[in-house]
Amino acid sequence: MRRKLDQKTQDALRKLDAVESVTETRIQYSEGFRKTALERDRRGDSPAVIDSAVIGYKRIERCMSRWRARDRETREGKENGTMEDGR
Repeated sequence: MRRKLDQKTQDALRKLDAVESVTETRIQYSEGFRKTALERDRRGDSPAVIDSAVIGYKRIERCMSRWRARDRETREGKENGTMEDGR
């Protein structure tokens, strides 16, 4: 079960440059933040270096896992000469 974000936490997250939008159950990160996080990940930085005190380490860990998979698919598509949508 997902832990819901209380109003105080939502308000704190909205103040972060890394966060584009927040609901009770979701955090949408900015494109710039995702790109920076992936670049740092490729250099070997841990997701823990991201402000997990507010966001929560497990949320960051899950996001990084999704972003890595998407990045890997995009890179493989470019290497194979296909576009992101498989064309």
